[in-house]
Amino acid sequence: MNSLIFREVTRAVYPAAIVFSLHLLMRGHDEPGGGFVAGLVLTMAVVLETLAFGAEAARRRYRLMLRPALVLGLAIALGSGLAPMFWGHPPLTFSSVSYRLPGDHVLKLSGTLAFDVGVVLVIIGSMGTALVVMIGLKRTRAVP
Repeated sequence: MNSLIFREVTRAVYPAAIVFSLHLLMRGHDEPGGGFVAGLVLTMAVVLETLAFGAEAARRRYRLMLRPALVLGLAIALGSGLAPMFWGHPPLTFSSVSYRLPGDHVLKLSGTLAFDVGVVLVIIGSMGTALVVMIGLKRTRAVP
């Protein structure tokens, strides 16, 4: 797509999608949201950028990040899910720690957050890799 307006809107929406994805990730273990939804929002930002700036620009920007993100995400999700077994708890049993911050804010860190980070990386790695592979396919002319 070769539209100046679409490219400029994409430049504005892309950072907002990343911030919204982080918001969904951070609240996902207490409220609706989480790693899967955050990963989908992040993937949609990548798709939007691919449509606005072209397949070649997306391939150059994301090609080296996506597969390592997938592997790292699997390692984080598996590690955080299986770690409680070392302390005699069933897998996927998560605990949390809360810290009081200035201004009556509370920072809550948990094993669920680590698992969700792994899920985000798996989603963006797998969906992004599929996108890069699909845009790399040559268009063939249909034979009547």
